Formats: sequence, C-alpha cells, structure tokens
Amino acid sequence: MMAKRLVETYAVGDRVELLFEDEELEEWRKGRVVGLQHPAIWVQTDDDLKLWFVTNGKRVRPSVNPGPHPAAS
Repeated sequence: MMAKRLVETYAVGDRVELLFEDEELEEWRKGRVVGLQHPAIWVQTDDDLKLWFVTNGKRVRPSVNPGPHPAAS
C-alpha cells in the first residue's frame, strides 16, 4: 500500500502541527494549511505567521486541539 501524498491528506484551512527539532529540543507548533503545491503543502505557523513548505509527512500531523485561528480573534 502506498502512502498518501500530503496534498491528498490535507486541505487548505486544515489545522495542523509542525515538528521543529534540533539536537536538544523537539517542539510541535500549531498552524494552518494555507496552500497546496504538489506533492507538498504550505503551512503558516500561528505564533510567528511564517510560511513553511512541508514535504515530509513525518513532520506534520493533524492538530490535536485545533482551537480558533489567531486571525479569527
């Protein structure tokens, strides 16, 4: 069975979490899918509003506690 591509798994507007890690720290940061660009997705992180081009499915997951988007407040 072949794994689904990110553009088949997520849709624009989906709440997700991105994995950021270095030698000492592993952190999941909340964000929102803002674009699809085959085979990857564009995610904007909530805390700093930066855009990230995500190609690795191991570094993104559905948000476990989506909550409201900061721009909606």
